[in-house]
Amino acid sequence: MALIRTILPVICVALFVAVSGAASPPRPDTGIGVLLVCAVPGEPTPPQLILYGEPGIGRIAEKSAATLPHLPLSFKIPSGEFPLVVTARKGGWLKVIHDDAGRAAWLKPRRAWPFVSWDELLKGREARLLRGLKKPFYLLWGSGGDMVPDLEPLTPERSFRIVSVDGDRIQVLLDLAVVGWLRWRDEDGRLLIALE
Repeated sequence: MALIRTILPVICVALFVAVSGAASPPRPDTGIGVLLVCAVPGEPTPPQLILYGEPGIGRIAEKSAATLPHLPLSFKIPSGEFPLVVTARKGGWLKVIHDDAGRAAWLKPRRAWPFVSWDELLKGREARLLRGLKKPFYLLWGSGGDMVPDLEPLTPERSFRIVSVDGDRIQVLLDLAVVGWLRWRDEDGRLLIALE
């Protein structure tokens, strides 16, 4: 019994340290695009969202758009707009991530709330890689899968322009002279870039 009283506080402290922020927050899931929820004139701000288990069936909750996890886009978003990650579409319904655990639910978007695919959102924008990624994510690749010669690995401080999007890869332009390919999301669908 004395051994348990001695070991139990050590285990609790170890668990607290392991859970309480020793790791950085996870990079956000990307899904298939972004829904920009915005206030409609004459209605409460932020808007209330009715969430369903399936489109129109099995109401889960009614939540304020401000309480849902927002995609941390680096470019300026007008006050009162909430970018939500969309993971699927079915008819006129969109499945959005509604909590920090990554659970998703369906909602019927209003006409004033634009859905933007990643292709539309990324193309033509300036971006840079996030900090703390694995080394291969910082390498610029040619179209044939070969590393671009004579180019140092990119750094999070170096920005680039996104020329085109092909699945999980983006074609980028560096210093108006070098063109190559990078991944913009990893195998798990998590962001690797920050938009400027």
